[in-house]
Amino acid sequence: MTESNSKKTNAVKSRFQLIPIILLLSLPAGPAGAQLEGLLKAQSPNGKSEKKSSVPIGQQLEIWKAEVDADLANLEKLTQAGGLPPNAGNPEVEGRKRTLERTQLAIGRHFDALKSISENGLALDAARKSLKEWTGYGEKSPTSILVVDELNNRKQAIIEKKASDQSSLEIYHRTLNGWLEDSKKLETKISEAQKAHDAPSADKRSTLWNLTVEKERQRLLFIQSSALQQTIAAIKTGIQTHDAELALLNQKITEAEKTASLREEDITQIKAASSDRQKALRTETEALRSRQNKAASDESKALEDLQKIQASPNPDPALVELAEITLEAARARVSSIQQMITSIESFSQIEAFIPEAYQHRLVLLDSGSTPRERQESIAALQSLHQRLTAWDVVANNSLKAITAALTNEQVRSNALPADDPRITFSNRIRTTLWERQALLQRLIQSISIQLSTLDSWLALYLSTHQTPFHERLIGSLGTVRDAVKRIWNFPVNQYEEVIEKDGQRIITLRDISLGTVLIGIVLFIIAYCIAANISKRIQRALVRRKFIGENQARTLRNWLMLIVAFLLALATLNWLSIPLTIFAFLAGALAIGVGFGTQTIIRNFISGIILLFERKVRVGDTIEVDGVVGVVSEINTRSSIVRGFNGIENLIPNSLFLENRVVNWTLHNRNIRREIRLGVTYGAPTQEVIRILTEAADRHGLVLKDPAPIATLANFGDNSLDFILYFWIEQNEKTSAIVVESDLRIMIEKRLTEAGISVPFPQRDVHLEMSKPLQISLTR
Repeated sequence: MTESNSKKTNAVKSRFQLIPIILLLSLPAGPAGAQLEGLLKAQSPNGKSEKKSSVPIGQQLEIWKAEVDADLANLEKLTQAGGLPPNAGNPEVEGRKRTLERTQLAIGRHFDALKSISENGLALDAARKSLKEWTGYGEKSPTSILVVDELNNRKQAIIEKKASDQSSLEIYHRTLNGWLEDSKKLETKISEAQKAHDAPSADKRSTLWNLTVEKERQRLLFIQSSALQQTIAAIKTGIQTHDAELALLNQKITEAEKTASLREEDITQIKAASSDRQKALRTETEALRSRQNKAASDESKALEDLQKIQASPNPDPALVELAEITLEAARARVSSIQQMITSIESFSQIEAFIPEAYQHRLVLLDSGSTPRERQESIAALQSLHQRLTAWDVVANNSLKAITAALTNEQVRSNALPADDPRITFSNRIRTTLWERQALLQRLIQSISIQLSTLDSWLALYLSTHQTPFHERLIGSLGTVRDAVKRIWNFPVNQYEEVIEKDGQRIITLRDISLGTVLIGIVLFIIAYCIAANISKRIQRALVRRKFIGENQARTLRNWLMLIVAFLLALATLNWLSIPLTIFAFLAGALAIGVGFGTQTIIRNFISGIILLFERKVRVGDTIEVDGVVGVVSEINTRSSIVRGFNGIENLIPNSLFLENRVVNWTLHNRNIRREIRLGVTYGAPTQEVIRILTEAADRHGLVLKDPAPIATLANFGDNSLDFILYFWIEQNEKTSAIVVESDLRIMIEKRLTEAGISVPFPQRDVHLEMSKPLQISLTR
């Protein structure tokens, strides 16, 4: 009995081992890879073969569908029976199963493509028939421009659909070309698999499995390519339909624009429709608020549950995590509903703008409106366009944020096991986000429609309305005026104004406009010019009446105008009611500038103030500072001017007068002692020489009598008796020490000649003597 059962079992196993071979041999080989491109080209756009075929494409799809269903069933039986070849492991079986399942989906898409071709063909015939039969409105020509708007909206929608179809067409063509390249590679693989199967020493089961897998892939590729070709044909038919519809719409729009106009009745109708839509939005808002109250209650309950779990001794981490995600889902729902209410309120505002926009359009279309009214309407429509654009940006940003939140939630959900209870709450969060996403998409679509409508209105008006020159001039002047007004009122700063009323301090913010600043600058300049003119007149009067010198008067005027400028700045700010506290930030910036960039300037400025008050150095003084000798001609805020005896003017920073050694020859008086050195031959009467020198100095009118000039025998030289004449002169603008010395030398030479006293020729090197500079001793 046992032996009989064993024989039966072996027989069954042998039969099951033969099943895969029989099934593989029964599978259709399908079209060869090289024939794919030819088969696709042989199909006409309507899905029928150009040549007569024994099997139509629809019937062939039904055959393939039955074969694929059978192949899947047989593959399942093979897997369960364990009769697979050695090279067919689990990955290979799953890969073949996916190929067959994709083939089923491709067959379904192919049927849909054939259906689309049929429907698009009927639509094309209907569009061409309508275009051919339409001859105009006749007596039913529309009188409302709203009809034209509706036609334009339909036209814009068709244009966008056509553009989308053309974009898809390009992508599909590239995909089809790629599949044709893949078919050639598959044919090579099939040829190699066939050779391996035909080899005498080959494992027939394994090689037949490989050959069948490649042929099934080739069948899938052919069905996909054929379906895509039918889709391309359907899209091309759809584009032709769009062209026929656009041609008909253009004719209708052109005909309707001849008689259509915007009337007050249309505005009333628009307002009524807008009011109805706002009412519906309010109803939707009330429903959302009711849901928000319930969601808030759920949030409170979720928070209480979480707190209870956390407050219990040794809380279960899993329960805590579940309670946290429950609370998160409740809060997300409350937040999303609130944002949805905000979006609907934006909807309501857009609806409120629609009647206003049509009212401005009525002004533009009314021939009796004034140029100013038309300009104001254009400006209002442009302003509305800007507001809608801003809304569009905000709404799109919110939509991106929701998309990111949905992605994060999907990632978290995918990481959870299928039986995890947290998935339920994660799905609730995603449902809430999807609802909000849909509402935002509605809002964006509405904004897009309104923006497109405004663009078309403005473009149509600006392209068709020929504004006369005087209107354009008035409009340009109005635009310039508005621009200047905006610039004039542009706030440059704010400050707090404190008002005490009934014992209470009220703090308000006041703007300082650019116009106020400009007025202050103009007033300051006018007042400064008046003060400068008055000070100049006073300066001339003081100099003319000998009260003060020219240089001293100029220096005094410069410092006086500096003080006047400071006082005028304070008076201007006070007149404009601008408190000095608003310049606190400037004080900080100035302090930084003083510390890093204006140290030298401030040091010189302060030094100038000290010089002015100390008066150790005055205009007209003869000084020696930093190697410069000359007369001070000006003392300014930053530097002073010292005019040298050679006429060159030197700008000396005021700080040098305080930091360096300064020699002031005229600090207390202007008397300066000068000296002339003279040598006579030995044997000359010394007393006579001294008398001649003294008389010459006494006779000169610019030599001071007190102190009296003195002549002395200074030294016994190598070949002469050396004498020195000391005399005093007053240093001023009319007295030149060099000229006085020259005059005295001429007078002395004449008297010595008359007295027969000779001056010996110096017995020194002439070149050396000529190379030495002239030295004049200047002492007090």
